Amino acid sequence: MPMKYGQLVIGAPGAGKSTYCSGVTQILEQIKRPHISVNLDPANDTPPFQCDIDIRELITLDDAMSLLGLGPNGALIYCMRVLAKNTDWLKNRLSEKEGYVVVDMPGQLELYNSDDSVWKVIRDLEKWGYRLCAVHLSDSLYCCDPGKFVGVVLAALSVMVNLEMPQVNVLSKVDLLKSDDLPFRFDFFEEVPNLQYLVDCLDDNPFLSKYKSLNKEICEVIENFDLVNFLPLQVTSKESMVSLLKQIDAANGFALVEATDLREIVMK
Repeated sequence: MPMKYGQLVIGAPGAGKSTYCSGVTQILEQIKRPHISVNLDPANDTPPFQCDIDIRELITLDDAMSLLGLGPNGALIYCMRVLAKNTDWLKNRLSEKEGYVVVDMPGQLELYNSDDSVWKVIRDLEKWGYRLCAVHLSDSLYCCDPGKFVGVVLAALSVMVNLEMPQVNVLSKVDLLKSDDLPFRFDFFEEVPNLQYLVDCLDDNPFLSKYKSLNKEICEVIENFDLVNFLPLQVTSKESMVSLLKQIDAANGFALVEATDLREIVMK
């Protein structure tokens, strides 16, 4: 079975997943890499890119909410369970076109931590010959708040552990970040070398200082895994997008078969 390649774009709502998917498909078009754009987020009614496959062909969030009386989060979980039980639909749709797959995924963290539907879909994709990489986007503005950034790192780690696949962690919207608002230089947040510095910063917050021991333990868990670092992303920058795509291609193995020199697009 010939290997196929792609990326699953994951991240909290508002992290810029759909905008990134739009940007990366434009890059793929410019380098003439055949690709398939997939929307597996039933809550995304108006994706800003041309979808070749859309989960809303199978089920919509509004239908799940109205027919079952569910709230948005419950309906989203139901939709992903429907997809996990009907992956033949996805397999048949993917077989209609050849190319590198870009999948816009739902953002709710519980789908990756407390429900196994997404995990099952990923395992089926791997059985069909896809070599995939998760691209986990986090809003870089959280770097301005040490407490929130610890949460960002923990969320990225939990997804890495639960999905059991290569993952590239990304800090999005770096063009909106002001260095004066950061407690440390930005490269600290890229490398995450020692979270104890962030724990010390939390002491400056009267509310968070009460939970210093808990915060310390959380940071030690993250450091013991030693898996999380971040790449910066500015979607409007070709150089930034191409640099990230190179890392993703290395993570999912596409770099071993790639014929196009990505540097050419930066030079144009």
